[in-house]
Amino acid sequence: MTMASLTLTRSQISFPLEACTSSNKNNNKRPCIARLYGNKTHFINLVAKPTLLPNLRKKCSIDKWKARGSDDGSCGVAPEFLPNPSAVHIVHEFYEAFNKKDTETLKQLLSPNCVYQDLLFYTAYEGQESIISFWESVMNAMGPNIHVFVEDVKESNNVMMVTAFMHLEWKDKKLPFTNGCRFFTFEEVEGKMLISKITSVEEFPLKPGELVL
Repeated sequence: MTMASLTLTRSQISFPLEACTSSNKNNNKRPCIARLYGNKTHFINLVAKPTLLPNLRKKCSIDKWKARGSDDGSCGVAPEFLPNPSAVHIVHEFYEAFNKKDTETLKQLLSPNCVYQDLLFYTAYEGQESIISFWESVMNAMGPNIHVFVEDVKESNNVMMVTAFMHLEWKDKKLPFTNGCRFFTFEEVEGKMLISKITSVEEFPLKPGELVL
């Protein structure tokens, strides 16, 4: 093969080069490569390579660190912590854990000195262990098919108190005489909002009606 056979004439390359340089709107050199291949799109033009701009890549790295990093001063970026969940959210989380019989989650929602007062009983239960032990007995008595259905949750003007209205259901059917409400009081412990007291009021199955008047 001679050098003459490897040399392109000026007329062979002038047209694709002019087509690439005549327009200022197109700075992509790949159309030139396609033209040199006889107006056939070359393989490299068919491959999409996802890229991240440097600033976006840096922001993603910082956001990931903010979610996982600790404030030890080693990374040079101040950590950002998610805000505490609202009192209403905690109450919904409480009943979700109760229906799942998840005592570990229930314990995490209670303050160490929490008090549970059920007006059907003479005395209150004080402390996490005492309350959880009582609830375990209630859960065992309810069995696998009875669960608490929350009708509504109301937050008072004082954000540290929430009222929940509920009833019991058996296989998605409401049980009679099981209406009730609970008053949740909250306190902040080490920057975290926890339940400090629960007062429970249940519907009394006996209806004295006009006899009490």
